[in-house]
Amino acid sequence: MSSEGKVYDATWKKRGSNYVVSLVGSPKVTASDKDFDLACDELCLEICEKLGDGEATLNLQREAPIPEAARKYLKSSLSALGWNESGYGDTWQEGLFENEYFHACRSGLGKRTLKPLVVKRPPKGSIGSYDHMMCNFLLVSKDLVSLFSDEEVNRFGLQKVKLGGRGKKEFFEVLGEPCLKQVGVKGGKYYSIPSWECASCHTKSFSCSHPELPDNYQYSDFVVQDDLPQNVDSAFVIEDNIGRRLICMSSKRWMEIKRNHHVNGILTSRLYVIPEAQADRDPEVRIETNAFG
Repeated sequence: MSSEGKVYDATWKKRGSNYVVSLVGSPKVTASDKDFDLACDELCLEICEKLGDGEATLNLQREAPIPEAARKYLKSSLSALGWNESGYGDTWQEGLFENEYFHACRSGLGKRTLKPLVVKRPPKGSIGSYDHMMCNFLLVSKDLVSLFSDEEVNRFGLQKVKLGGRGKKEFFEVLGEPCLKQVGVKGGKYYSIPSWECASCHTKSFSCSHPELPDNYQYSDFVVQDDLPQNVDSAFVIEDNIGRRLICMSSKRWMEIKRNHHVNGILTSRLYVIPEAQADRDPEVRIETNAFG
C-alpha cells in the first residue's frame, strides 16, 4: 500500500527571525526559514527524505502567521473543511441528475435526485470529494457527522452513499442548500487555468487574487460580510468558487470539533470576508464551448 499523500499534523514557533515548523510527535522532522511558507515547503521535503512521502500535506495545529494586510479580512475567522484525497468509482453515473449531464462540460443537468452515489473506494479519512468531472460531490464519514449537533446535521442535507467495495466505514454525500457563496474580487487578477465558464450551461469556475493581499495569499477564497449567517459558530454549507458544497464554520467551532479523534485526514482553509463594495459576484472569465471534448 502506498505511503504517499498522507496528512501530517504539524506545528510551528518563531525562533529569532526564522519560522521553525516541525511534525507533532516527531520533532526531529523539522525545517526553518524566514518565510513561513518556504519553511512549510522545506518540511515537506524533509518528510519526503525521512519518511518517503513525496506528496505530504501539512495540517497545522495552530493558526499560521497572518500578514498585517490580511488581518482586516479575517475578522469573522471562518474555516472551510478540506481534504487531501478523493473517493473513486464510475464517472457519469446514470440517474444522479434529473436530466443527466451537459455534453460540453459534464456538469449535472437539473436537480440532484435521491439516487445514491455509488463509491467503489471511499476516502481513507473522515472527509473527501468524489470527482465527477464538473460535479464534485462532498463525502463525509458517519464518525465525523456524529460530532456535529442535530441542527448542524440537518443543514448538511445528508444522503447515504452506496459503497461498491469492501469499505466498512459509512459515508454520506452533502446535499444541503448553501447559505453562502464564494465571490470574486473587483480589481483582482483571475488565474487563467481554473477560471472559465461553460458556453452551454454557464457553469462557472474561478480563482482570483485580492489587490491588497501579499503574494502568498494571492489566490484565496472570499465571501461577503453581508451574506454571513447570523450564527457562524454553528456549521453550515457553502458553495465554493468551482461549484462544490463545503462545510464551513467559525474557527472557534472547528477547534471544538478538532479535539475529537474522529477528524483524521481533515484540512481547513481560511475564508476572507470582504465588503460588498469589493465583491464581484459574476466575474468575467474565458468562455469554453467544449471543455472536455
